[in-house]
Amino acid sequence: MKIKLFIVIAIIFIGCSHRDPITWDSRVANSHIKPLNLAYDEYGKEHNITLLFIHGFGESRYTWRFIVKPLSKKFHIITIDLKGFGESPKTEDEYYSVYDQAKLVQEFIEKKRLKNLTIVGRSFGGGVALVLALMQEKGLLKTKIDRLILINTMSYKQHLPYMMWLLQKPIIGYLGIHLLSADKIAEEAYNYAFSNDSLIPKESIEQSAKMIDLPNAKYAYKQTVDYIVPDDIAKVEKEYRDIKIPTLIIWGKDDISIPYRFGVRLHKDIKNSKLIILKGVGHMPQEEAPSKVIEAIEKFFYKNS
Repeated sequence: MKIKLFIVIAIIFIGCSHRDPITWDSRVANSHIKPLNLAYDEYGKEHNITLLFIHGFGESRYTWRFIVKPLSKKFHIITIDLKGFGESPKTEDEYYSVYDQAKLVQEFIEKKRLKNLTIVGRSFGGGVALVLALMQEKGLLKTKIDRLILINTMSYKQHLPYMMWLLQKPIIGYLGIHLLSADKIAEEAYNYAFSNDSLIPKESIEQSAKMIDLPNAKYAYKQTVDYIVPDDIAKVEKEYRDIKIPTLIIWGKDDISIPYRFGVRLHKDIKNSKLIILKGVGHMPQEEAPSKVIEAIEKFFYKNS
């Protein structure tokens, strides 16, 4: 009886809980996020063109391992862990939106004094990259972004992938992420992300599970999911047309998380962009087809040099 009463009270409390709207004005123009030291790795020579890689939801900088070393022969590579993921801080607050992450990456860029900069973002990290590009167009960045590379990028209002949709549900989401093992969460995520499950690296699942088991990681995952779609997304997505930065868009055609039609739409909105669709590839081209991603990036620089 007491357990049933607790559940009823919890449902009422969560159902009546209020959160402030996640908007550009509140999280970018009037940001209150505290500075953090984001974990990162660095490869290649600093005098080369810099590529800053931003991973997707539930990932870490580990996801780029198949492409950073080959690219570091020609480029200066930096891979970061976003707030709440990998080895970066996982603070107990509500600042986990795409806007908040963009402000932290802006701080990282300015602190490192990066030059000749290309932002490479995928999925949620691609959404962060788009926010940074819009910040540049609005004159809010001290450091210029010279090029943009977007991979299976969160960009427009859409139905969330089933796992994220469940995580957003009161009680169900909380129980799901805290009762399921890290191994199970990681395995399901990779099965959902790959077109060909036989290509899923075992070490990817193991590393992902390891990161999920870190202190406060599940809290950060839940906060990110709850705030993942900005409340003013309809307004912001219209501003993609203002982006003038030379942009490469790479998309796995078999992506069921963010279907490739969104890549086509993004290509139409960003006029100075090139779109590459990878057949037989899902939501994680950097791990499922790394050689194709490397080839696309190198050709993009060759034609835009």
